[in-house]
Amino acid sequence: MAKLTMMGHIEDTARVLQRAIDERKDYGQEFIDFWQNNNFKKVIFTGSGTSYNAMRVIRNMFVKLLNVEGVAIEPTVFTYSENINPSSCFRNDQVLVIGLSQHGDSISTCDALKRAKDEGFATVGISEEQNTAITKIADHYVHLVCEEEQIGPETRGYTETLLQFYLLAVEAAHQTKLIGKEKYNQLISDAQNLVNDFPTVVKESSEWYEKQQDELVSMKKASIAGYGYNFPTALEGRLKFFETFGRPTTAYEQEEQLHGPIRAYDEDNFIFLIGGNNGPEFKRMIDIAGYYRRAFTKHVFVISSAKATEDKRDLKFSVKTTDLLSPIFYVVPFQVLSAKLSEKVGIDTSVSPVTDRSISGHMNG
Repeated sequence: MAKLTMMGHIEDTARVLQRAIDERKDYGQEFIDFWQNNNFKKVIFTGSGTSYNAMRVIRNMFVKLLNVEGVAIEPTVFTYSENINPSSCFRNDQVLVIGLSQHGDSISTCDALKRAKDEGFATVGISEEQNTAITKIADHYVHLVCEEEQIGPETRGYTETLLQFYLLAVEAAHQTKLIGKEKYNQLISDAQNLVNDFPTVVKESSEWYEKQQDELVSMKKASIAGYGYNFPTALEGRLKFFETFGRPTTAYEQEEQLHGPIRAYDEDNFIFLIGGNNGPEFKRMIDIAGYYRRAFTKHVFVISSAKATEDKRDLKFSVKTTDLLSPIFYVVPFQVLSAKLSEKVGIDTSVSPVTDRSISGHMNG
């Protein structure tokens, strides 16, 4: 079988998303039993790079569906600088630390889980690759069904991880009686509708790129802003742009972008605004988009499932999902742009310029 390109992984994502739904009883019941048998009140989510961005999204899902206090934190900060239970308002057995490393060998994430375990807190490790360091360190393990990605920049794995842990949170909420059968069925139906519509999101993102290609390929620097559930999407979009296309990129919460960063903006800035569904923050984003276009640059792109502005640069999806699931949709345009822009300028995303990863990974168990 031919090796998938970056774009090939994006186009293959719907298949593993469906697998996440179909196999949720297989990969998830042990975690759900573990959750049921404990009384967790606080969950700390950690991981590096794309894994950290995924954990920020998953943190929001757990807080919303499981009514826990959630903290997303970089693993090295956690290991050396974080007080796990500073107020002592939780017992040790009420705190869970979850670490995500798609390849299972991130030194920083493994160190964070070691620290948590040494101090008597429960730990869960998540990875796609099995029998790796993280599986040996953590008390409990969840296997990702995203399947191994054949290139460095993670796309399919990020997206599938979000859906897989949404499903785990929904199942745990149902089995612990936080939600009833009707609500459970609706949340699962929302996930299935998302999977059904996912190819449309990929197609419309690709068509949007083709229309804007000449302008986008001239990009020298970029900024991405999102709000609410899609602030982490802005962070992941920034990472994808920078690690593939190589253009300096920043990411901000929508309102925070107005406080300082804009002093450095000029007509060369490309600004991407993740609008999501309609709502008060979306209406504010329309005003902000107009302000950027008047004051700084014409290169402003609003991505949403609601009508934004009349500008031809905007991307309006023809399909919608829930706010909680929206990060799975809204990361796609940035994945697509990263893949296609890199290909356009001759950057082979299947070849990593980093040949020595010993400083960050390949940790022996």
